[in-house]
Amino acid sequence: MPNIYDTPSLCSFDTEYSADSVEFCPLEQLFQYLACGTYQLSDSNQEITPQINENKEKDEFNKVDTPKKRLGRLLLYKVNKNEDGHKVKLQELQRIDTPAILDMKWSHKLIDDKRVLAVADSTGMISLYNLFQNNNSFDLITKYATNNEDNLCLSLDWSNRIGDLNQKTSIVVSQSDGNIVVLSVDNQFGIRETNKWNAHDFEAWIAAFNYWDTNLVYTGGDDCFFKGWDLRISQSTPLFSSKKHQAGVCSIQSNHHSEHHLITGSYDENILLWDTRSMKRPISDYNVGGGVWRLKWHPTRKNYILAACMHNGFHVIKVEEDMTMKTINSFMKHESLAYGVDWNYSDQRNSLIASCSFYDHIIHLW
Repeated sequence: MPNIYDTPSLCSFDTEYSADSVEFCPLEQLFQYLACGTYQLSDSNQEITPQINENKEKDEFNKVDTPKKRLGRLLLYKVNKNEDGHKVKLQELQRIDTPAILDMKWSHKLIDDKRVLAVADSTGMISLYNLFQNNNSFDLITKYATNNEDNLCLSLDWSNRIGDLNQKTSIVVSQSDGNIVVLSVDNQFGIRETNKWNAHDFEAWIAAFNYWDTNLVYTGGDDCFFKGWDLRISQSTPLFSSKKHQAGVCSIQSNHHSEHHLITGSYDENILLWDTRSMKRPISDYNVGGGVWRLKWHPTRKNYILAACMHNGFHVIKVEEDMTMKTINSFMKHESLAYGVDWNYSDQRNSLIASCSFYDHIIHLW
């Protein structure tokens, strides 16, 4: 019987800065492209400023400590396979210096015929990049400052995972001050703020759309609350406010296969499965261990979930017909915090997976 905890690595790559987000491109003909975001605190800088010492009639230098900077890089990779598909290599195509990146997501639809990646960073900025397939590179389209207080953008989600091309496109952003911001993105990449409210007392770790009704937004925070909101009415009171998790809620994703199902994950090491028609309590819960930082439904298989569990590696979880969950595969080769994870969209049965970890700054494909 195979050991589910002994999944081998197909290849690995050193990102140099600490890696916290990986996202495969979901668009046809571009499944081989992988973006990675990194976050690095710079060493304490010492500014050297001259001062004149009149007694010695020469300059002396004072060293002044300045706060550490949050640095980042946006990395673009291409997955290359040999002819039989058994050997996989990761090729770095581009690196762009940025502020520290906390989250990023691809638009699942073309916008103005562009393949768009949205990036959330530590300066409160949302940046949109276009992927040029011909020269294998990103080009910055536009930036939008979500706040003037240097609050970090902690997560983002696009509204266009499902639905037609004519529906309006929005991005929801969660921030370190507990605020949630909703941005409208038009076909010429004009960005405007449509909603902003304080959703949580501490960090709002995660925000996500209900993909089946994008008037509905879900948020989770360090105050342990999981909340639902209707963008058509005042956000002074949530549609629901649940404290079924016993620690900060850091992952939420609506199921794009099944209209009424969504999942949440928390520092309390549990995954909760919900039916959106009745949010009083979850329909299933599963202790996966380690603190659940990110959850991803499979692109084409409605009952499979990827989990990044900070202190307990990465896991493929199956939702059974009775809605119970079980781990069917695990990847434990990372030696640091398990943060970023994503499915590759081309290999739909035996999915290729990318994962990244923080302090050892490594990407693995498995």
